[in-house]
Amino acid sequence: MKNTLYFGDCLEVMRQDIADESVDLIYLDPPFNSKRIYNAFIGGAQWAAFDDTWRWSEAVHDWHELAANVDTAPVMEGLRRILGEGAMLAYLSYIGNRLVECRRALKPTGSVFLHCDPTASHYLKISMDALMGQENFRNEIVWCYTGPGSPKMRQFNRKHDIVLWYSRGKTWTFNGDDVRIPHKKLNTNRAGAMIADAMTPDKRDDYLKKGKIPETWWPDFSPVGRLKNERLGYPTQKPLALLDRIVRASSNEGDVIMDPFCGCGTTIYAAHAARRRWIGIDVSVNACKIIERRLKSAFDGLWSDVEFIGMPKTLDDARALAELDKFRFERWAAALIDGMEPNVRQRGDKGIDGRGRLALRKGVFCDTVSQVKGGRTGAPDVRAFNGARLQAGADMGVFICFEDRVTQGMKDAAASAGMFMDAPAVQIYTVEDYFEGRAPAFPRPRQA
Repeated sequence: MKNTLYFGDCLEVMRQDIADESVDLIYLDPPFNSKRIYNAFIGGAQWAAFDDTWRWSEAVHDWHELAANVDTAPVMEGLRRILGEGAMLAYLSYIGNRLVECRRALKPTGSVFLHCDPTASHYLKISMDALMGQENFRNEIVWCYTGPGSPKMRQFNRKHDIVLWYSRGKTWTFNGDDVRIPHKKLNTNRAGAMIADAMTPDKRDDYLKKGKIPETWWPDFSPVGRLKNERLGYPTQKPLALLDRIVRASSNEGDVIMDPFCGCGTTIYAAHAARRRWIGIDVSVNACKIIERRLKSAFDGLWSDVEFIGMPKTLDDARALAELDKFRFERWAAALIDGMEPNVRQRGDKGIDGRGRLALRKGVFCDTVSQVKGGRTGAPDVRAFNGARLQAGADMGVFICFEDRVTQGMKDAAASAGMFMDAPAVQIYTVEDYFEGRAPAFPRPRQA
């Protein structure tokens, strides 16, 4: 099996391409339902990377699929009664449907590690108990870290994440010796005060040298924001050492590791460094670009052996995708520009296929929208897109199509939209522009 990176929704990819009982270890760090807008430095500029806010209308289909599943129906109906049909149930439905596919893909000896935060971890544990079986719950790991707090806080500062570990069955991989840590020297007059007094000095020295298997609270890893040598500017990036411990403890060399929300690629980086095979999946074009750059810079010759599925590599690939799968082409093309991301919903989008927010200076942003046309298009489409841009309250709009579809009338319609600061408010950007390394013109960020 070749190491593989997929561009696409992990639900679709797992259903179509990941075989039953083919994966040894799954780590997933899905969005947290934090109701925050995450920023990232992409293409040398600060963009809003994604809005981690969930809406019931976008996940109702996931809930109905889970409600029809004999293993998950009782818990999902119970959660609906407790939570109502709102953001939290939408989040749990979205994650739950993908966890079903994770369980199917796991080998009987495999494990899954679900990274979440305290706002939803208790609900997710109930869902995992129903799906994986209470008897297969192995650990609740608490990753602890420190950071500044507000002087006006009226509660303790929330500075930890939760990682839920479940095995697929009654046997699982655990390489405790590969992840041992030093014993902590207690404030006593003798080293290793917790060791039995009957232990001989030599045995005690060997015991201390060997170290211990870590507890379920992990204070060893600083957030990536404080790690200059790792920091990529990607929101929600996790420290490499955290993933290295999980990978080495719960898999063996040659095993297959999968991350369905691989983001900037920390899991697959850790897997490759530990001589494991890997599968990464992400729906973000920008995430896939970051992974490509990261792996190329870290591992000589690795990228040439990676099978990259779902993203066109050439103009001919893009044309073929536009004919084969309109929505996948739209999702890809809407994010051709660094910092832009496609809509979650691709139907009923009111003429807007992608969005982005560029920080110009503190508190001042350029809101940008895009529309994709893979087939015929003309000046009326550009004028309609400008109307959709104005209705959406966006400062700029990028109309994306193939170069041979562009007419003079379309250029005139774009020009008539005027300017936003020092850049055209509506611009036509072609797939050919992307493959030839050209980018639309955006206002230059300015100092406050």
